[in-house]
Amino acid sequence: MTTAIDVMKYIKSRQVITGEVQLQKLVYYSQAWSLAWDGTPLFHDRIEAWRHGPVVRSIYKRNDQADATVLDRREQSTVDAVLAHYGSMYGAALRQMSHDEKPWADVWGDRPSDDRCSDEITHDAMRRFYTLKALDGQGPRRAPDHELAEYSEVREIAGANVDRWRTTLAILGQ
Repeated sequence: MTTAIDVMKYIKSRQVITGEVQLQKLVYYSQAWSLAWDGTPLFHDRIEAWRHGPVVRSIYKRNDQADATVLDRREQSTVDAVLAHYGSMYGAALRQMSHDEKPWADVWGDRPSDDRCSDEITHDAMRRFYTLKALDGQGPRRAPDHELAEYSEVREIAGANVDRWRTTLAILGQ
């Protein structure tokens, strides 16, 4: 599976990064939109609600060189869409945006602004919030899935979702 370090390297291969805050938020938004569009995480590294917004501790202050070879087509398309939408924003603007959004704000709660926190921003919280944004026509636009996936991939994803939602659908059908 792809890691946050892989995503970070891909971002660095596609764009000049102006600082740690910008990089952290671009990795965070890549994860959030992957969850909204595909229902699955781009990577499994934990995202925490730090003072300056969402942070992936595993990439914090890493200086790995750019590498664009690890991500598959769908993953690249997700990150590319995030970069097209958020990439021109500096860290301060991305920080403020993430503070104004529910996933970080709910975890941070009413802590003082100079407090510390390492509580997790869950996949479910990101999935719910960014799916609603996508349904509302907000956020980045990714290439249509039919341009990204082979027929066998679509069948595999559909089968996994049927298995995932089988119990819920059975309850709703009663």
